Parts: sequence; C-alpha cells; structure tokens
Amino acid sequence: MKYLYITLLTLCLLNLMPNKVNAQGCVAIRQMGGDNPLSSGGYTLLKGEAQIGANYRYFHSWRHFVGTTEQPQRQITGGGHDANGNPLGDAVNIYSHAVDFNFSYGLTNRIQLNLAVPFVHNERSQVLKAPKDTFRYSVFAQGLGDVRLSANYWIFNPEKAHKGNLMLGLGLKLNTGNHSATYDAPQTDGSIKNVVMDQAIQPGDGGIGFSVEMQAFRKLYNSIYGFANGYYLFNPQQSNGTAKSQPKAGLEGYQLYASPDQYFARAGVLTSVGAYKSLTLSLAGRVEGIPAYDALGGEVAYRRPGFVVSVESGLSYRLGKHGFSLFVPYNFVKNRIQSAADIADQNLQNSKISDPSKFVHVQGDAAFADYSINLGYSFRFGKSMTKAH
Repeated sequence: MKYLYITLLTLCLLNLMPNKVNAQGCVAIRQMGGDNPLSSGGYTLLKGEAQIGANYRYFHSWRHFVGTTEQPQRQITGGGHDANGNPLGDAVNIYSHAVDFNFSYGLTNRIQLNLAVPFVHNERSQVLKAPKDTFRYSVFAQGLGDVRLSANYWIFNPEKAHKGNLMLGLGLKLNTGNHSATYDAPQTDGSIKNVVMDQAIQPGDGGIGFSVEMQAFRKLYNSIYGFANGYYLFNPQQSNGTAKSQPKAGLEGYQLYASPDQYFARAGVLTSVGAYKSLTLSLAGRVEGIPAYDALGGEVAYRRPGFVVSVESGLSYRLGKHGFSLFVPYNFVKNRIQSAADIADQNLQNSKISDPSKFVHVQGDAAFADYSINLGYSFRFGKSMTKAH
C-alpha cells in the first residue's frame, strides 16, 4: 500500500496505585495498523487516482507490568493482598475497538494527500474496593477520534523505480477527539457519580500535533522485498487541561492529562505469491510507544509512557481494484517506563529522607495486550494501477 499513516496502537498504561506502574491498553497510543507497500495494485497512486478504505483494530489489555516485570498477582481472584502488600485480583482490562476511514488522492505521480477519520469504542473494566463490597464494573468512552491529514512524497519516480523507493511525509493531527469524556461510575460510598474517564480510553489526546513519516522498500531477491517505515508524532502542547485527580502537595500540574508524543518503527520482508501475484505475505518487527518526555513543549502533566516490541505477521490480497489485509502484531516485550510524574514524586519523597539507603523508587504499572488484530479494506479509483513487482 502506498501510504503509511499511523496513530499509535493503544498500548494502554494504567497507573492505579501510588509508586506502581501500568501499560498497551494503557500506554495510550492511537490507532495504527500495518501496510504492505507492494499490495493493492501498486505502491503509490498516479496523478488523479484516489483510494478509499477502512481499517479496524481490536485489542484486549489485561497483563500488568512495572518496567518489564509482570505483576501476576493482579490476575488472582478473591481480592486481598499478598505477603508483600501487593493487591490481588484488581487487574484493569481494556477492550478497544477502533475504525479508521481513509481517503488518499494522487496530486501528482509522486505526491499523495491522505485523510484519516477514526472512530473508537473503548471499555475499561476495573475493580471497586468499597468498605462493604468488592466488585468489578465497566465504564466506556466512544466517538470520533483525532482526525489526521498527511502528504507524502516519493523521492524516486514510481513509474521507473520498481526495485525500490523512499517516501517522506508530513502530517497534521487535529484535536477533534474528546479528551474529557465522562461516564457514570460507582463510588466507594455506594453512590453513582459522573466522572472523567481514564486517559487510556479517551477518544482523543486534546492536542494539535504534527508528524514526520518515512516508508522505504527494496528488492532483495526475485519477488522478495525488504521494507521499513516509521513515524513520530510531535505534540507540543503540555497538557489538555483535563484533571486526572486531586493534586498531591508538591506535584501540582501532574494531575492534568498530557498530550504526549508518540512513535512507531517497523521493518521486515514481504513477497507476493500466486499466478497473478495477488497475495502478499509479510513478516516484520515493530516497536511503538510513548516517551516519558516530549521532544517539544513542557513535561509537567500526567502520562503513562512505555513501549512494546512486536513480531508482526501480515497478508494482503488484491482482487481488481479491491484490497484486503490482515496484520497481527504479537507483543513479546512490554515495558512501562518511569514517567516524569514518577520521577517528580520520587524526588519529592526522597527529599524528606536523610538516609540514602532508604530512598524509594517510584514507578507506575500498566496493563498491556498480548496482541492486536488489524483488518483493512481499500478500493482504488483510476484507470491505471502501477505495479512494483
């Protein structure tokens, strides 16, 4: 497929307790699937050609990590605490469904314009430990996400560069998604209160950002190609103004949700098979996440930074002007890294301790998914279909 556009897959980092960490359900990276650069009839659109499509992604995050160390006690039923005081059976589960509607247009044979309109439906299942009862309940957030615009440019003429090419792109992410969605949730006193939802399931991040993108491929042998693509979203806005909780003395500002940067990189091999080369198979490695600090802008706001490293299998099938795809990344590394809020809290606590041997380490935890499922469909309008194989 000719364009790379990504909104990072939701790694969801959930920080449910002080001095602990949660993340890929909870490290909130927005929607992104996969692309095979040589599928759908060619790797670019010629001048005047257009393509419409939709991409669906699902994941379920439920395994909690502090750094790369899993917290299996979060899955134990029955509640209570273990010998070290860690909570039992209070794992947060996030079920995420997202659909991107995409439109691409060939302004020239080398310049392509893209529009992505995402819609999300997110569920967060969690445990309430009230004085008289402990039970699990769900809250929801859904609706339009953050709309994305981008323009891509192929360095070499696609009509001649059949063995390899390099694409560079710039994008703009709008703040069209709700970043302060609320839902009725039970409280410890037995009441029901309409409260702001966790950052991990909000449809948008509240910031206007810009992205730099890259996609490249090169013929390696016969019908085997190597490919790579990458993306970095700069979100200069420090926070979106939505309050996470009451501020802790000395940490004012960190109760506001951040509008964080996001990043993604992917590289692998693919080949087209069959008599008409209509089926494309791919295998790739990928990394995606949210940094603890933005490249631009301030850092005094709350985020759950972290990343996943995945191995991704994919297939794409072309039937005339119709394109179908399935990509399944499996996360074998899950890491909820220390956030700026963690470090500020850690420094605050240690400033009150005179004995260095008693210094504390503060790091939140997050719930990650093992895998995600990405399904795609596209239809191309145009009288010609450039082929790169």
